[in-house]
Amino acid sequence: MKTDTKLEYCSKFLNDVTVVVVFNDDPLYSQVKPMFEQYGFGFVVLEQNLMIIDGEILVGEPNGNDVLKFIEAHEVSHILLGHKTGNEQEEIEADLGAYLLLKDNGFDKSVEILINSFKERHGVEFNENMLEDIENKIYENTNN
Repeated sequence: MKTDTKLEYCSKFLNDVTVVVVFNDDPLYSQVKPMFEQYGFGFVVLEQNLMIIDGEILVGEPNGNDVLKFIEAHEVSHILLGHKTGNEQEEIEADLGAYLLLKDNGFDKSVEILINSFKERHGVEFNENMLEDIENKIYENTNN
């Protein structure tokens, strides 16, 4: 994983969202670090169609690009599902939406990371039957 001070690109999953990955050397990092501590590895600024991801969790990670795509798909799922609170149910739904987005776009290693971390993240095993409610919402909003 390249570790410049910042990486910026359009989301693979929702192209009107700009993804900014910030690293410790970037002056912006000290400003957003409290947000990472509150919200996790990434968060979305809806009014600006902006996603900010903590690049420090990717440093030295052999599967950094796959982890990055998992985080990006998770955050995009929050947008597509219209989440507002970030409660545990919304976090589960965002991971399920991320699973669908990753699988549909051929990010198999990211899917594997998601499945392998699902129980640790949510206290329940991943099960494809959980996707039924999420599938329609995700696809309905990606086609608009």
